[in-house]
Amino acid sequence: MFVRRAVLVVLVACAHPHAAPDAPDVRPPDQQRRYTIWLGGAQVGTAVESEVWSETGVVLRRTEALEFLRGDAALALTTTIEVHASRALVPSRVTWTERGTSERHGEAHREGDTWLVTLDGTRRTLPAAALPAEIVPLVLRRDGHYSGAVFLPARGFVLGHGHIDPVAPRRLVARLALDAGPIVEATIDLGGDGSPVRVVDGEGVIAMRATAAQATAPFPLVDLVSATSVPLTGTRQRGHRLALIGDLVLPAVPAQAAHVADASLEVELSASLPGDLPAGAPGADRTREIVALVSAVRARISPDLRAGAPTPRDAASATAGDCTTFALAYAALASRASIPTRVVTGLRVDGDRLIRHRWAVSWTGRAWIAVDAAFGAAPAGGELIGLAIHDADDAGLIAGEAALTQVRAATWL
Repeated sequence: MFVRRAVLVVLVACAHPHAAPDAPDVRPPDQQRRYTIWLGGAQVGTAVESEVWSETGVVLRRTEALEFLRGDAALALTTTIEVHASRALVPSRVTWTERGTSERHGEAHREGDTWLVTLDGTRRTLPAAALPAEIVPLVLRRDGHYSGAVFLPARGFVLGHGHIDPVAPRRLVARLALDAGPIVEATIDLGGDGSPVRVVDGEGVIAMRATAAQATAPFPLVDLVSATSVPLTGTRQRGHRLALIGDLVLPAVPAQAAHVADASLEVELSASLPGDLPAGAPGADRTREIVALVSAVRARISPDLRAGAPTPRDAASATAGDCTTFALAYAALASRASIPTRVVTGLRVDGDRLIRHRWAVSWTGRAWIAVDAAFGAAPAGGELIGLAIHDADDAGLIAGEAALTQVRAATWL
């Protein structure tokens, strides 16, 4: 099963500022805002945002605490993002920490004309003009406009470009086009103070301004696997064909074939379907090597929905995890063996519902095959619906997640 970390970020942009504005003459007051976080009509967490102003600048801090079930496993995940900026809202340092069953940490420091980013033991740079998404609402509150590069600390510091479309008084539709390809969207309702009072992101996560009492009240835990699943109606026939309703363009990965029919997309599922990916370099059949790698992954990794979300870097040595862990671990071993491999994000038939899932496709030297290491299948298929094919990195995982929200209904044919 696949449920990635929930992330709620307000991304707003409009006209391009030609020069950095002057710092305010009067120091702004410190502020604190509380939110409850909802998914599928159920509360899954809370968030607290604070602004602490000084003579030299502001420290913006957001702490998001999520509690939920994955099957029978209860999980808690706390994410903290802290942004240090000048009084003119020019950021200089960003830190991100995520604590769950394990801990991850990342930092970005502005030096000259670049941001220096350190994450999971790796280093890279971003353009200095890029703003962390968390500070953009403050810029909007002050200027009423912003356009330019934005990065998401909680999503591997990935980079994109944002803009905004006002649709009603105090209601904005924000869009961030990530360099990795997908578009992240949110609908934002503003309060009288110019700060968000309600935010709905493209994954259906809702944040609502709350009082201290509302934000600290206990709530029953919801199973995220069920909350994010798609009901599957009708009766399964021998041909394994179903219809999907949504804004969909399925990739030509092996184990599925799709065509448009009326208002739906009809999909046939079978491990024998070859797909239509560009052929790799011809060579000897490496299917037996692929099967051996799947066996090695299965022998090392124990299925555990309580395990934290893996990174592409640590998946190669992971010993427990979910389908993403299995897919990334297999992809890492296949890459070491020089077997062309990519990751697929999509849905898996699970009784009368479709649940989020990840697997891989590999080039055997003669054909592409689906490889589902979580279930020990190579070739896999018959119950897998691939929605996106991508690289085994943070940007690729985000690209895959963007496709998951496009399926609205499904029925057997």
